[in-house]
Amino acid sequence: MWKRTKIIATLGPASATQDRMEELIHAGVDLFRVNFSHGTQSQHAAALQAVRAAEARVGRPVAVCGDLCGPKIRVGLIGNGEVQLLTGHSLTIQRAPVIGTADRISTTLPELVDMARPGDAILLADGRLRLEVVTTQPPDQITCRIQVGGVLSSGKGVNLPHSQLTISSLTEKDLQDVEFITRHDFDYVALSFVQQASDVRQLRSLLAERHCDAQIVAKIEKPQALSRIDEIIDAADAIMVARGDLGVEMDFPSVPITQKMIAHKCERAGKPCIIATEMLESMITSPRPTRAEVSDVANAVFDRADAVMLSAESAIGSFPVAAVTAMRETVIAADKFQDTCDTPVHLELHQASTTAALAGALGEIMHLQPVAAVAVFTVSGTTARLIAKNRPPCPIVALSASVSTLRRCCLYHGVMPHPVETPRDTVGAVQLATRVCAQLKLAQPGERIIILAGHPFDVPGNTNGLVVVTLE
Repeated sequence: MWKRTKIIATLGPASATQDRMEELIHAGVDLFRVNFSHGTQSQHAAALQAVRAAEARVGRPVAVCGDLCGPKIRVGLIGNGEVQLLTGHSLTIQRAPVIGTADRISTTLPELVDMARPGDAILLADGRLRLEVVTTQPPDQITCRIQVGGVLSSGKGVNLPHSQLTISSLTEKDLQDVEFITRHDFDYVALSFVQQASDVRQLRSLLAERHCDAQIVAKIEKPQALSRIDEIIDAADAIMVARGDLGVEMDFPSVPITQKMIAHKCERAGKPCIIATEMLESMITSPRPTRAEVSDVANAVFDRADAVMLSAESAIGSFPVAAVTAMRETVIAADKFQDTCDTPVHLELHQASTTAALAGALGEIMHLQPVAAVAVFTVSGTTARLIAKNRPPCPIVALSASVSTLRRCCLYHGVMPHPVETPRDTVGAVQLATRVCAQLKLAQPGERIIILAGHPFDVPGNTNGLVVVTLE
């Protein structure tokens, strides 16, 4: 089953078994997300083992992404679990942990009292409650006026939309989870609350020290990241537009505009872009999506996203397989429509290379003559990624002997990862690519395929040959 826009499903109680994972893969999942905000490391290890068993049973590569918690600020313990905050009343937020009341609470980030300034907004419970900082008394506490009241319960999120977080995007828990990731078989690591490129570089250094080649997905959740979005895209391997916290911290009309802007920049840079959060939210409890949700998924495709993601729908929802199926049908239909209005993309690559030049040449060739498929021999996945960003109107088959490379390619738009032995020479490569395309029924006799490869074959970043072949 070839589809261009990829589907990511978050694992959870509704999708924890191997049998359910196999169903989800058959339904269209390309990458599973393990959310480190929930569960234990032993549970994550069991989930990963089940994914790999399901992958082997289904017989096609599937990627796994570990999503780090990041410095998510939460409300501390509340007496009796919840409390009613009254509009117009005062609320003190203190540094030291306290059992919360209607007058005083604490948070999981003691430094919050140092960051806040008079006039700053503080949002609670995904923005449903709003405070304004009136006075600060560091290092002990701040006093706020409740602008929008409501019920506040333990552990609810806290957002500071106008404040720069002066803490690392990697918490102590994240460091423990990174250590876990490097000892297990993860293909991607999602870094939460990225504000600048140095956040990404810090994580990359940690992975390199542990000889882990997992790719980094930078999650854009803070408005402060937007002023540095170009450098963040350059530093990361992929970008996720995490509309949950981002939508809380910025005006809601700005969210779709920001989504479109980031997707466009990612495409120009040749980096995958993931659109996430509440895409089919109603399917947590309903077997069918709303028309607005279908339009949201389709518009992510029209925005040129590489992947769309399910969160609670697949993690705790009652209809995880139906949600993936609905998403697959929607992206396939949207991709077909996209064909009628697509235009070539000029990649803005910082370093010219033979690989990039060949990827560009491929686009020119395909505008001159019809091509049934593109076969790419790749060691690292880079060539497949660059070709994918040119959006050819046919399947891209990534051929590699590296399992990790094939899994990495699961995120790339329109790419079908396929395992092969490394060919010995160019003639062998052409024969192998032709045979695979015929076996996958991607090309018929008389149709053309384009083959890209490098010689020597086992050197990454060495793609230096392009061949056009007509199947006999």
